[in-house]
Amino acid sequence: MPYFNYNNKRVHYIDEGKGKAIVLLAGNTASSAVYKGEIEFYSKEFRVICPDYIGYGKSDRVEKFSYDFWWVNAKMTCELIKSLGIKEWIAIGSSGGGIIAINMSIIEPHMTKGVIADSISDEYVSSELAERVYKERKEKSKEQCMFWKYAQGEDWEQIVELDTKMIYEASKKGESVFKGKLEDIKCPVLIIGSLVDEAIPSIEKAASNISSKILTSKVILYPKGNHPFMWSCPQIFRKESINFINEISSFISCY
Repeated sequence: MPYFNYNNKRVHYIDEGKGKAIVLLAGNTASSAVYKGEIEFYSKEFRVICPDYIGYGKSDRVEKFSYDFWWVNAKMTCELIKSLGIKEWIAIGSSGGGIIAINMSIIEPHMTKGVIADSISDEYVSSELAERVYKERKEKSKEQCMFWKYAQGEDWEQIVELDTKMIYEASKKGESVFKGKLEDIKCPVLIIGSLVDEAIPSIEKAASNISSKILTSKVILYPKGNHPFMWSCPQIFRKESINFINEISSFISCY
């Protein structure tokens, strides 16, 4: 089981396949454990690296998640990928993982050759979003509990609670989850999702706001599906992602 040492913490990751590198980034409260289908699909043609964030999955635990969770883990993931000798990659992330994918393109602009951000919320964490997350997680279903236990392990309740507190803190801080640096992005970015995403009712506005600041971006929103689009409409998502990767793959080397 591979681990990466980062700031005195062991970070677990999955590394499968060969060829050009794809970094697969889980959403908040998820982990590499629940992305097996995506890892299997993309690793047929690419080298796929899927990390468990600090305090998530099989990585070492922490007492608190930083309010800039999506920036902290983007920095960690960039260091992880570089430690593997990989110099160029495409980042694919769903929900919070999509935010982390975009941040990777800001932190390592020359190494991140493309980003696919699926089902992402807006640049700023609103109090409404924080309240919605809190309510949904408080009224957790049996299916949600099973999902979190599978993703995180026996201590899943503590991890979900820490994540919820982190989102509240981020909403109070009122800072850009991208550190206000969206205009710095130079690589192609695909923002994709569902117009009927129940987790992000204003997804069209969010996608438009983010895309307007990234000159190299495009937005594809489908009239069906849910959150995340990657899982609710997997065939469509995979087709769109492969089309996007093929468009820019000539600029990426194999490592």
